[in-house]
Amino acid sequence: MAVQWKKSTCPYCGLGCGLMVGVEEGRIVKIHGMKGHPVNDGDICALPAHYPPLFRAKERLTQPLIRCNDELIPAGWDKVIAFIADRLNRIIKEYGPGSIAFFGGAACFTEEYYLINKLMKGAIGSNHVESTARLCMASTAMGFISTLGADAPPTCYADVEGADLFFIAGNNMAVSVPVLFRRICSARRKKDSKIIVVDPRKTETAAMADIYLQIRPGTDVALNNAIAHVLLKEGYIDKEFLKHYTSGLSDLTEKMRKYPPSFVAQITGCPEKQIYEAARLIGKAKAMLTFWFQGYNQSPGAVFKNNTLHNLSLLTGNFCRTGAGPLSITGEANTMGCRWVGALAHLLPGMRMVTNPIHRHEVAKFWNIPVGKIQPTPGRSIIDIIHGLHSGEIRALWIMSSNPAASLPHTRWVEEGLSKADVLIVQDIFHPTETTLLADAVLAGTQWCEKTGTFISSERRIELAEKIIDPPGLAKSDCEIIWTVARAMGFHNEFPYVSSEEVFEEWKGITRGRICDMGGVNYNRLRDKTGLQLPCPEVDHPGTPRLFTDLRFFRPDGRAALLARENGEPAEATDSEYPFVLITGRLACHFNTGTRTRRISHLNNIAPDNIIEIHPADAARLGITEGEEVVISSRRGNVRGIASIKDRILAGTVSMSFHYGSASAGNGKLANLVCNPAYDIHSQQPQFKYCAVKMSKANTLW
Repeated sequence: MAVQWKKSTCPYCGLGCGLMVGVEEGRIVKIHGMKGHPVNDGDICALPAHYPPLFRAKERLTQPLIRCNDELIPAGWDKVIAFIADRLNRIIKEYGPGSIAFFGGAACFTEEYYLINKLMKGAIGSNHVESTARLCMASTAMGFISTLGADAPPTCYADVEGADLFFIAGNNMAVSVPVLFRRICSARRKKDSKIIVVDPRKTETAAMADIYLQIRPGTDVALNNAIAHVLLKEGYIDKEFLKHYTSGLSDLTEKMRKYPPSFVAQITGCPEKQIYEAARLIGKAKAMLTFWFQGYNQSPGAVFKNNTLHNLSLLTGNFCRTGAGPLSITGEANTMGCRWVGALAHLLPGMRMVTNPIHRHEVAKFWNIPVGKIQPTPGRSIIDIIHGLHSGEIRALWIMSSNPAASLPHTRWVEEGLSKADVLIVQDIFHPTETTLLADAVLAGTQWCEKTGTFISSERRIELAEKIIDPPGLAKSDCEIIWTVARAMGFHNEFPYVSSEEVFEEWKGITRGRICDMGGVNYNRLRDKTGLQLPCPEVDHPGTPRLFTDLRFFRPDGRAALLARENGEPAEATDSEYPFVLITGRLACHFNTGTRTRRISHLNNIAPDNIIEIHPADAARLGITEGEEVVISSRRGNVRGIASIKDRILAGTVSMSFHYGSASAGNGKLANLVCNPAYDIHSQQPQFKYCAVKMSKANTLW
């Protein structure tokens, strides 16, 4: 039988690459990039190319499990659903709606998160709804809100071909989003564009830079302020743009006097001359496109880093026109969808806030519920949910398509919190994971290509991923699981759906008139197209590549805000006992905690073990040699890895990836065992990228 090819969208990062999926006798056998797709034009990275084995992985969940005598055993759906509904209703009755919480992965479809939001915030009355968008892009969202007045990324990938300068900070794009980075490199060759890279490590991306600024971890705000200082002092500013479309210039000008490059060079470790060179290159650029990633978002002062980077674009007028502006790439396939559907504790669907009484009224009216049902205060962030499990204020946690027992910082503390839940429900496609091993009930969900739903990519492109093959065994679509639990809890009228398309048609109605307006989108239209960029309010609307082209922003004065932010100190400083700074990152062959990629032998064989990068001077002082096992210790725990001695990292800094969860790689290799659960006060995003550690040979400690 010949291979049949079906259109789909990549389920990994937030780039949104178009895929062609090859099916033979009901099995997915090949995956290629979609030629002509506006995002990737046939190009793909290693992750989707090697996805097919996951559909046949031996640890695939094919039926639900329930804990009995401290052991997870197979059970029928009716029994497991009845157990969950009964336990949740009892907990709500005894402890109140605020004792229930939810956490999910940002690779879930928007329809699934809409249902969870409606169940938790509208039916149960708990705002404790979180997703891995909190771990990935919460700081970016708050950066956009404070600068522009809305969490609305204004640019698109087509701006790559229009830029003559790329400013890349805290983002090893050659590894994290190789398809987009290859597009940048191609555009650079055609247009002789320049690249500035800011990173504590000499990464593959930094190797391509015209100017590489190797800063000390956590000092990006100081660097951005020094660049702003030069732009202001030497006149590299767009005075007309600033006069008509921004506010805060006088305050910014005054405070940037404190950040001359001579002073900031001492903070960042970057030579004063380099800072001037970077500032002048920015000042002379005709169109600058800025990129940043978790090096910004998962670090001290994360929102301030976003604000000060936006300042550089605003000062030079590099905003809301072709090739110019901020372009944030989300870490998972639907992080943008999670934010816009309201899958964070402070949000409601359609870019609304739970603290806003008008927003609560709009959503309550749409859901046909009393407005008082929606709580007026934000729920707990995921770190505070774990605190609540420890204190007993959170009694039940439902987890969907995520692995927080490996993905959250201070792993042992997280595991202890999860173990204290009266009931822990985990909905996933694999068992065991670090999290399913702790569950009271495990729900066998479906993965991409076994169900139908929509993703929203980093450029606001909504795409449809349709069911291509049947799920194995008794596995059910995640939408069906959610609405079945909701009905079993007594919410029959609120959850009458029979398909994800019905859910989508309801969800898009609550976006009407918002910047995420989907009124002109439907499944049939998405089947005929390679996605539509939002807003798309009418069926004959072509979509919106760029936002704010009229230079009217969503702040009260209609202007973008220039925000003077001070360089701050990290939550945890180095000292004589813990003298090194640990930063974490990712590899090209793995994704997140490795729940999927470490089950693919080809990818796992490329990087089977955890590597710890150490500067030669630090290795020599500690007597550590290449390939030797070492232990990294923090105030929270220890992690093991293999030494890789490289001068591409700064002395006093060590680096490791975060893919090696203990259930799949042997206990003690997970970076998050030592990471600090402290978070940015404005975004509540954890500071994975900065913690104080010490280092030794493995045999000297163990």
